[in-house]
Amino acid sequence: MQNTQIRYDLKSDYTSYDPPLYRKKSNKKRKTKSECEPEINYDDFITEDDEPVDNLFSERQQRLLPESLHSSWKIDKPFLALANVGIYEKNPTTPIIPDVFVSLNVTPAENIWEKKHRCYFISIFGKPPELVIEIISNKVGKERKEKRTRYQNMGVKYYVVYDPGLHVYKTSLHAYQLKGKTYVAFPQKAIRSKQLWFDDIDIGLTIQKGKYQELMGNWLRFYDSSGNILKTGDEKAKDEERRANAEKKRANAEKKRANAEKKRANAEKKRAKQLEMKMKTEQKRAEAAEKELAVLKARLGLS
Repeated sequence: MQNTQIRYDLKSDYTSYDPPLYRKKSNKKRKTKSECEPEINYDDFITEDDEPVDNLFSERQQRLLPESLHSSWKIDKPFLALANVGIYEKNPTTPIIPDVFVSLNVTPAENIWEKKHRCYFISIFGKPPELVIEIISNKVGKERKEKRTRYQNMGVKYYVVYDPGLHVYKTSLHAYQLKGKTYVAFPQKAIRSKQLWFDDIDIGLTIQKGKYQELMGNWLRFYDSSGNILKTGDEKAKDEERRANAEKKRANAEKKRANAEKKRANAEKKRAKQLEMKMKTEQKRAEAAEKELAVLKARLGLS
């Protein structure tokens, strides 16, 4: 993704340097480090520029990742998972806009329309995001070097680059972990298997082929410690609909079976009744025959 970036230079509170030989003695108390840090006027910064333009796949991919976390990630701490939101360093100058980032143990301010709360100022949140994801859609995004260096210097723990169109890399998935102050690439085994796991976040990333919002593709997906893909709310609703339909189908089959069993039982009952009537008829015939025999014997004097 390409965005217009505007640099804002902030004035420092430091006074100009006077050589020791010519510096006048002063009774003023020396400023502490925090007092000497430049005061940040957040109203001077751009928090949205309305300029990003992306392709169909990248736009969906950027929405898929945060949405699946908010819908399915079972975690006992607050977090932000955002797409296309700017990040400013601790001493803010020019923003960098990752496609997706995840930051743990942070919550948005109540007044999100206040300028300093509209994007991710590290000076406000007190920490960089744990995970940043860049989705390459062309050859001019600077994800390979410039952005990686900035995220590294910013202190982002994990940096993931997904290049589904192989615009920059020969393989689609690349990941780096901050060791000390330097990014170290993930082991090739994890890259080849397309199974990335982030221990201290307790979540992973993989590539899954399938359809998302009617678009077939190889999607970068989050998965949990059990290996389950984290699904979006829409995916979960469709799963529930399929489950309900399957349950309805099973119930209809059970009802059909019960009706057939009832019909069979009724037929059996009818057959038993017919047999009973037949037996009674046969019994009456036998009794009648026995009476006729007794009468005949009496006539013949055989009794």
